[in-house]
Amino acid sequence: MSFAVPILPRSTVSGNQWRENRIIEEAGQTFKIGTPVQITTDGGIQAWDGSTTTNGIAGISYEAASNLGTTGAGAPVPLAPFTGVGAVAGTFGSVPNESSAVNIAHGAPLNDGRVGVNIATNDTIFSAAFGNAGSAATPAVTNVGVQYGMSKETASGFWYVDSSKTGGSVVVEVVGLDPRVVPAAGTQVLFTILPAAQQLNA
Repeated sequence: MSFAVPILPRSTVSGNQWRENRIIEEAGQTFKIGTPVQITTDGGIQAWDGSTTTNGIAGISYEAASNLGTTGAGAPVPLAPFTGVGAVAGTFGSVPNESSAVNIAHGAPLNDGRVGVNIATNDTIFSAAFGNAGSAATPAVTNVGVQYGMSKETASGFWYVDSSKTGGSVVVEVVGLDPRVVPAAGTQVLFTILPAAQQLNA
């Protein structure tokens, strides 16, 4: 049974709004909402590789990836007047007397080739499930202040704070237990992404 859930921002140390941005998506990405992401050499966002601990995490996605065919370009049908990176929407059927025209569903969301990211900063506090080497674990106050790595759960495809990853694998620091839940196996902890692991911390 899966225990991991999407990683979400919970609050900030300063009390201000957490930083977020929409960054072009790397081609072929299928990651889920709440995934740690990183920026590649061509500027596209992809799922974090799970191993780069120094400047490796740009943030946590607040949108799922779209499996684009080309980095930064949405589906192949442009939706004017939004052009450039590739603003698009799905189409259906045909238009009478207009052989090159298409129908676009009313209210269809745009895909502008970008994906939303909650930027990793010292200020943002995130919430994620707590586990140990692929299994749910019960967080305790003794875990607060401890640094850990993160892993992707196979069953759900979501990431969690992994207490089995320490030493050179650490990328987060637990700053509290999530007050919304009674601690049990796989419940959430609050954490910040370590400054050394932040990719956009300049």
